[in-house]
Amino acid sequence: MRWSVVLLLCSLAGVVGGAFLVGRWCVGVAVIFDSLAVGVYGLLRDDGREETVPQVVGIPTLEQVLDKARAAG
Repeated sequence: MRWSVVLLLCSLAGVVGGAFLVGRWCVGVAVIFDSLAVGVYGLLRDDGREETVPQVVGIPTLEQVLDKARAAG
C-alpha cells in the first residue's frame, strides 16, 4: 500500500477519534469533513489520462472470437 494512503487512513482515524472525545455531533461533522477530504484527494490525483490495460499476447479478444464464429457459420 502506498504511504500516502496509509497516512490518509491514519488521519481519518485520528480525526474521527478526536471528534468522538468532543461529542457525538462532532463525529458526524468529522465524517463529513473526511469524506470531502478524500474526495478532493481523489480528484487531485486524477491526471486525466485513460488507464491502459496490458493485453496478453496469444489470447484472442472477444471481437476476434465472434468474427471467427460468424465466418464459420
